[in-house]
Amino acid sequence: MHEYASKIICECGQKTIQDAVDIFKSTTLPYKKAKKLVTECNQTCCRRPLMALFNMVEFGEIDYEEIAFLIDQKNNRRDETEGENDG
Repeated sequence: MHEYASKIICECGQKTIQDAVDIFKSTTLPYKKAKKLVTECNQTCCRRPLMALFNMVEFGEIDYEEIAFLIDQKNNRRDETEGENDG
């Protein structure tokens, strides 16, 4: 398994990147409905990494490092926003 495969892709559903890959591979649903299987929510909090991963699975080549980077970007933006609200 890839070193990034166990990284949590969305806190809402507590699914890892590998969990999301497995879900996307096992469904024929379009992105919007398949996303809900991973996130278990209707929010757009993890849109960029999930959409990128969905497309990678669909095209057969997964760049785990890029997905981890997108997750880190999302988490950094969230942390910055929460820091602004504290002050």
